[in-house]
Amino acid sequence: MRSPFIAWFPSKIKAGTLARGTGHLIDLAPTFYELANATYPASYQGTTTNSLPGKSLINLLFNGQELDAGRPLFWEWAGNRAVRRGKWKLVSIYPSYQWELYDLESDAGETQNVASRNSNLVDELSALYFNWAKQTDVVDYDKIKPKEPLLPTPKKSSLGNRNF
Repeated sequence: MRSPFIAWFPSKIKAGTLARGTGHLIDLAPTFYELANATYPASYQGTTTNSLPGKSLINLLFNGQELDAGRPLFWEWAGNRAVRRGKWKLVSIYPSYQWELYDLESDAGETQNVASRNSNLVDELSALYFNWAKQTDVVDYDKIKPKEPLLPTPKKSSLGNRNF
């Protein structure tokens, strides 16, 4: 997935510049806390809060310094799951749970599944995913899925694109 992020901050972000880096929605809160020179609360009304999982984007936005490309990013939605680290994206589409691996540098459209040629990398990235899922209490979708689909089932692209 690739989505542009447009930021404007007079005297901090030079107009017309382009900064390249891989970020995630989870990086916004740490960025805003740093901008506000605020500290994320360790507790709220007597309840211990979870720490923020993202990283601030300040160095990327203000100084053009790339984020750690080796930092894995994870997501899960309705049983679909993925991990991205550097140029690699590992995904599985519910309900098959078969891992697919894509080299985003050479195949940005995710048309060539290279999992069978990179089984060690699939094992490594899937272990990272399952560790993250355990740490963040990802619930098995089969236990919570609705009896009737909430949305129409999308048709599979003829190119096999797995963007979600």
